[in-house]
Amino acid sequence: MADRNYLVRNRSGRGWPPRALGLGLRRFSAYTLFLIAGCAPAENPDARRVRRVFGETGLGQGQFSYPRALALSPVGGRVFVCDKAARIQRFAPDGRFETGWRMPEWEAGKPTGISIDARGCVWVADTHYSRVIVFDADGSELFRFGSAGEGPGQFLLPTFVTWDKQGRIYVGEYGGNDRISVFSPELKYIRSFAARDDPAGATDRPQHGQFDDSGVLWVTDTCHHRICRYDQDGRFLGSFGNPGSGPGELNYPYALALIDGPPDTLVVADQGNNRVVEFSRDGRFLRAWGSPGRDRGQVYHPWAVAWNRGDRELFVLDSWNNRVQVLDWSDRP
Repeated sequence: MADRNYLVRNRSGRGWPPRALGLGLRRFSAYTLFLIAGCAPAENPDARRVRRVFGETGLGQGQFSYPRALALSPVGGRVFVCDKAARIQRFAPDGRFETGWRMPEWEAGKPTGISIDARGCVWVADTHYSRVIVFDADGSELFRFGSAGEGPGQFLLPTFVTWDKQGRIYVGEYGGNDRISVFSPELKYIRSFAARDDPAGATDRPQHGQFDDSGVLWVTDTCHHRICRYDQDGRFLGSFGNPGSGPGELNYPYALALIDGPPDTLVVADQGNNRVVEFSRDGRFLRAWGSPGRDRGQVYHPWAVAWNRGDRELFVLDSWNNRVQVLDWSDRP
């Protein structure tokens, strides 16, 4: 240490480096370079899949405060993100901010679900107000439905909205009801299923759901740490997933995206394990992406995933990092 301090003190002096220390300095420099090269962190292979990142912490345009819902529009590929400041923001597919608006009320709590229909309308599960509010793509409210309660057609804490090919509306909820309710296109209540009295298909916080092309509804049964399947009439078709952090295990799956093949797969936002996981449609583990952290290719508590079929991209809502990471998902497992 004494020699090193001497070198530092005398760096600006005449005759640098001192002749007596020249050989030692050369050896020191070579050894230092060896250590730097040998100890440098290896590139995170998950970062190679990231095409772009947008968003940062804040309350300004294009910034997020704990985003908890994301959806892609079939109209123009626009990206909609809802955060815990009760804001809906719209982005171009490349991540450029376009517009945004705030929910009409937020003191009781913030939304946790957002979906875009075929016309580009934005359906928001206004979770803590026990209702669904529908906006146009610019944020003008079109209509709302739902009221607080446990009766037919009522909600406690709605989490998602999706549709079947006949235009029927499916709304998931939790907080005691823990069920999925079905409405006609005219918003008339039809039935509920996946409730706690279902012997096999009961859910505990069905956080997200989506229909595939064959009419099967896929649901993240979050607090049971599994993925469930139902037909359009609400009949339970099966499930996969067990609690844990190993391959094929899940820890609070919050959302899913159906990937068209071949082969057809699905990707799950495995929120508690800080990763996204891809499965075959019969539940076989295929691969995982992500690890806990702040760097590119790392995630903290991802709440949502969405699939851009045209560009073969996977949008990952990296919630605790207040950003969206867009992944190249063009290769098949």
